[in-house]
Amino acid sequence: MNILERASVAIRHAPALERADWLWDRIRPAYDRMLATVARSRGLERVINGTDRFRLSAQSRGFIAEEYEPAVWGRVMREVRAGDHVVEVGANMGLYALAFAGRVRAAGHVTAFEPDPESASALEANVGVNGWRDRVTVIRAAVGQSNGPVRFAAARGLESRIETRPDGGSGVISVPMVTLDDAFAGRRIDVIKIDVEGFEQNVIQGARTVLTEERGRPRAILMEVHPFAWAETGTTSGSLLGLLDQAGFRVEDMQGAPVSSISEYGHVIALRK
Repeated sequence: MNILERASVAIRHAPALERADWLWDRIRPAYDRMLATVARSRGLERVINGTDRFRLSAQSRGFIAEEYEPAVWGRVMREVRAGDHVVEVGANMGLYALAFAGRVRAAGHVTAFEPDPESASALEANVGVNGWRDRVTVIRAAVGQSNGPVRFAAARGLESRIETRPDGGSGVISVPMVTLDDAFAGRRIDVIKIDVEGFEQNVIQGARTVLTEERGRPRAILMEVHPFAWAETGTTSGSLLGLLDQAGFRVEDMQGAPVSSISEYGHVIALRK
């Protein structure tokens, strides 16, 4: 955070003022305008988990945490090297994508898929404020097992997702869906990160060629797994792990222990055998 943000957070949480909500309600509009002005020209610097430095645009200025999923972050970043091509499926506002871009450097590239219009807009702004448009390609599309339009529950932050229920509620829009096999035919991918709110298996099903071609297959696939949502897609622990095994990957948890079954929300990493 910059000096203005650090000072504001310190004052806001001072014991004598912590309950002065009336004061902050009055001050906040002016503070937000000032912060937006500062962010508009150069962005706001963030150093995530003490390792990855980048800037966020005015659109994402509300994100002030400098520790974010440290165990997951550290594990996937260990797999990323200068010159790599990293693919992120479900990039949201781009925290991981920006860190990947810093690590792959000018010789590498990041492709970030994000179908939610609001999140994709923030992602594009964050890429721009870092001057990395030549290093990060943003694709406004969902990723799955086939190509074509799909219903998407948008504007739900980190819980935006492909919608399979007919009564999905408000905010359901149509977005394009692509497969990794078609998007990266004949191209190398070194690392894939997947966060798709229960549609992990669909992404893998659409990447069978990418995952098995000897010359271009990734070293690692980090997945946020959502078993509570798998019933909608016909996914089971056995079917997902079986697909990865058939493609030539072994699966570990964040501590490096083998994973033989998935029953709870969390993260796993599939490593090329």
